[in-house]
Amino acid sequence: MCHKLDPIFFSRLTGMNPADVCRRSRAAYNNDRHAYRITALGQEYEINTEKCTILPKSIANTNPVSVELGLLILMYLLEAKNIPPAGKWVNEYSLKGGAMFFRGPHAFRTDEIAGRFGHDIEGFKKACMQLGGVPEQMGDAAFRFQILPRIQAVVVLWYADDEFDASAKLLLDPTIEEHLPLDVIFGMGLELFGRILGKTPWG
Repeated sequence: MCHKLDPIFFSRLTGMNPADVCRRSRAAYNNDRHAYRITALGQEYEINTEKCTILPKSIANTNPVSVELGLLILMYLLEAKNIPPAGKWVNEYSLKGGAMFFRGPHAFRTDEIAGRFGHDIEGFKKACMQLGGVPEQMGDAAFRFQILPRIQAVVVLWYADDEFDASAKLLLDPTIEEHLPLDVIFGMGLELFGRILGKTPWG
């Protein structure tokens, strides 16, 4: 459960047509429970608009839903568009307003990924595969994650050697800006990196 989300988000969702929400977001809706179901980062969650709760459906997952994940799910249900992916990858600075927003406190913490796994590519691969990451041919190692039904991201790692320090990058399909505002995209990065680093429980 996540207790810190503003009830206004659930209220907005309650006022929407469930069939339209499901068409846009590829979620499912249970009329009897007044609840949506959606898969986020490989885990299924139930969003009860009357009780203002977001709960994992797996009985094995007793971890509370983080604020970042809860807001990501809610904003996606509220804002997702029925559009196909662009089929290409861009960095956060390519998004509208991204060059100004993703700076300072809103910079993706790719340095933490590089610092942790720059000399441990196998550890990076293991952590990503445990989260359901699919290998991609980029950098020295890269994995694609299905964040939500219409949202994917790729984490790319270059290992450290005698000439260069390790580095990492988060790549996004440009249509993400049609589904989520920039601050929620930043929260999505925090959630994903936290799980890869083992700082955020995932199940």
